[in-house]
Amino acid sequence: VQYPLLNGLMIGVDLFDPVARLFGQKYGSYQVSAELNLYNRFFPIWEIGIGSAKDTPEDQNFTYEGKPALYNRIGMNYNFRYGSESPNFFYVGIRYGFSSFTYDITDITINSPYWDQTFQENILDQKSTAHWLEFVGGIRVKIIDNLYMGWSIRYKRTLSVSKTPQASPWYIPGFGTKDSNFGFAYTLSYNIPIRSKLKPKKTE
Repeated sequence: VQYPLLNGLMIGVDLFDPVARLFGQKYGSYQVSAELNLYNRFFPIWEIGIGSAKDTPEDQNFTYEGKPALYNRIGMNYNFRYGSESPNFFYVGIRYGFSSFTYDITDITINSPYWDQTFQENILDQKSTAHWLEFVGGIRVKIIDNLYMGWSIRYKRTLSVSKTPQASPWYIPGFGTKDSNFGFAYTLSYNIPIRSKLKPKKTE
């Protein structure tokens, strides 16, 4: 099957983190995405969202509050089924993500064996900037008309995370907690059917 250069603009919403928060997760993001369909093969994508956190990590002696902050990811998906007439996709992709954010670390418990006392301390208004890469694999299936749903798994690696002399961030908007190298997304998308004209094949 031959496809024209432009086959649509897909607008998506990631539902995984909002649903996880309804079930008690105390950090996460709200995200939308815009994705161009080029030749039904290459899908440049822009993901933008707001992430925040307020949690006392298990086995830790502090409460972490990440203020709501914007993040961006840009990248590309590659559809392995680009030559098929099926509207369903199987793809891999890559993302570059970045975010600038502010956080507080409160109720830090410090035990002093010398004085046999417990102290509490707060570290407030810490600023950080993070850059990272993500490697993505997923599927997308057509539900009805131009409406799609999809699942993806992501492997994430930080490139740089700025720290202060007092603290380092536990949660990065758009990335997740600092020790979370894997992520999952469930996306509901609508394909705006914008198509360029198909160039006729040259004949001898």
